[in-house]
Amino acid sequence: MAANRKRKVDNENRQFNDNCTLQYCFVQKQTNVICLLCHSTVAVAKVSNIKRHCETKHQDFHNVVADERTARIEYLRRSLNRQQNIFSKQSTNFSAACEVSYEIR
Repeated sequence: MAANRKRKVDNENRQFNDNCTLQYCFVQKQTNVICLLCHSTVAVAKVSNIKRHCETKHQDFHNVVADERTARIEYLRRSLNRQQNIFSKQSTNFSAACEVSYEIR
């Protein structure tokens, strides 16, 4: 007999839709889907969850249209990348300093 297993939405291998970036200001970083406006994540990368987040928390961003919206999204995307790269640069600097300290001894 097959065991009764509860269905888990996380295991459904959902793919992030790139249209959500322009429509709802979300991007995918590794396994998380991140809002560019408030940097919060959504539990499951479903369009309905992403849409609900934008409609409840970012109503004012719907007024931004066309080229201004695209430019703002690109700026927010670059800003997020810069924030995330700060930590990786510091860890590589620490690794280099640690290697030098071993060579000195």
